[in-house]
Amino acid sequence: MNSDYSPEQIKLSVGLVGLLWYHWLAVCLSLMLTFGAFYFTEQQVQLKSVEAFKFQSQQILELVQERMSKYEEALWAGVSAIQMFPGSVSRVDWRIFSDSLDINERFPGINGIGVIHFVPPEKLSAYLDWQRETYSDYDIHPTHKNKEFWPITYVEPEAINLKAIGLDIAHEKNRFTAAQKARATGRANITGPIVLVQDAQQTPGFLFLAPWFAGKGVKPTYGDISDGFEGLVYAPFIMYKLMDGTLENINRLVNFSIHDGDTELYSELTFGSENYDPEPVFSNEVTLELYGRPWRFSLQSTLLFRQQQSHTQPIIILVGGIVIDVLLLTIFMILTRSNQTAIQYAKRVTKRLEARKEELENVSKNLELRNHELEEANAELDQFAFVASHDLKAPLRGINQLAQWIEEDTEETLSQQTREYLNLMKNRISRLERLLNDLLAYSRVGRKEVKLEEVDINTLVKDVFTLLNHEGRFTLKFEGLSETVFTMVTPLELVLRNLFSNSIKHHDKDNGIINVTVSRDQQWFLFSVTDDGPGIPVEHQQKVFDLFHTLKPRDQVEGSGLGLSIIKKILERYGCHYKVQSDGERGMTFKFCWPVRDSYSEGETPA
Repeated sequence: MNSDYSPEQIKLSVGLVGLLWYHWLAVCLSLMLTFGAFYFTEQQVQLKSVEAFKFQSQQILELVQERMSKYEEALWAGVSAIQMFPGSVSRVDWRIFSDSLDINERFPGINGIGVIHFVPPEKLSAYLDWQRETYSDYDIHPTHKNKEFWPITYVEPEAINLKAIGLDIAHEKNRFTAAQKARATGRANITGPIVLVQDAQQTPGFLFLAPWFAGKGVKPTYGDISDGFEGLVYAPFIMYKLMDGTLENINRLVNFSIHDGDTELYSELTFGSENYDPEPVFSNEVTLELYGRPWRFSLQSTLLFRQQQSHTQPIIILVGGIVIDVLLLTIFMILTRSNQTAIQYAKRVTKRLEARKEELENVSKNLELRNHELEEANAELDQFAFVASHDLKAPLRGINQLAQWIEEDTEETLSQQTREYLNLMKNRISRLERLLNDLLAYSRVGRKEVKLEEVDINTLVKDVFTLLNHEGRFTLKFEGLSETVFTMVTPLELVLRNLFSNSIKHHDKDNGIINVTVSRDQQWFLFSVTDDGPGIPVEHQQKVFDLFHTLKPRDQVEGSGLGLSIIKKILERYGCHYKVQSDGERGMTFKFCWPVRDSYSEGETPA
């Protein structure tokens, strides 16, 4: 029968099937780290772009508000100048004041600054005679049905605003409404959208008005005796000139338009505008209440903003992480195939040894040969375990280095949340490395012969505790024998180290007490290790010996979940009894026995 699969596909399938669960765990964790890093970096880039757009938009709004406040200061300066004169301000006086302001340099975008007098009907004749003394052609226009007059008397520079001189703002609704509001409130106001008579292009504009009142009595040629109102200092604005003077559109990251109601005052949201983006990354609408008028700002990001905020870092992280994951999976497949080869070799060796045992059962020479071959097989398996552990750690170190590079590259722009995510990533890498170390230790329990050594139990317990209590948070209380005996020191030290480490790591307070009592009978030490940390519920007292079992979520536990599993395997290897006692609320006691002798023959090992 012909196979539908190539030899390479068959090898790949066998390699994937042969992977152990912790291989898949490492690959899945690596993938999670990769996609987590990609997601968090993408979020950071997006957050940075949003903040950049908000900042640029806010800067535009603040510049407009700041510029309008400066224009208001110029108007109130004009009011103060008028009120300083004992009599009426003349056309020459106003020209001197305007020249002192130097409006072309200090107030770019303004079309001029002028005076509007309030003229009741009974003072109209006197007002016209007064004005014609210095301006023979002066007249009020156009005619309207209102009984009071609000003519523009002076405006500087006069040459570019000549058509506005004598214009009665009471003839038009937006101008008249804003003027009455300024008088009623005593505050500066702007008009609704208008077209200035001096604007040849007939584009949208507005008037900025500030009222002034007589200090003692109104003048005979103008002013209202009822409230002392004498007129307005005003500034005419053509909208596009105002924006050119305030926010010239050169290399800006945000374009905008301004509407007053349904009327468009100004717009950069057209194809002819610099860096206009027809499909903006961000857009927003903000309404500002400016001197009695609601101006609606429509803000959009520009093509320049799109270029500056384009980042490939998340994609690089994603691609790099996937490449690392593929390499990690390849390494696991190679290690698995090597492991299978070693196992097959061990089986072949075992078969040869069994065959030789049958043939040379009574020949001691052949027995020594078989023992030697078995030792070689075990040495190869130990070497394989070491190589597997080393090769598994190498990709983890690469992932950790990648996380450090990410943190260094984005250190100045990292949010607190992203920094916490990166720290969590590095902590999980460290935990996976500790997991590999513990898995290796677990797999080696009972693999090597342990010789009896002379030891003082009191000293051993205190030395192990001191090594783990490097921060000095915990107190050891020891009750027991202080004598020299012979026992298997290395596995006993590993049991004590894991017990003390569990008590310290899972303690929920800044300090704690660990009580150790030791007694003995003829052949056994009897150990009791008690801490005052959180208790273990009865239903979990047997599950704690399972591989990777923890009572708290993984992110709240420092260890790998293998400590008690290693203890269990060691104690069962040497036939020791053990048990856990806890009321489930506070404290936990672990009791176990350990073989001991008063003497031994040189080279003797435990049974």
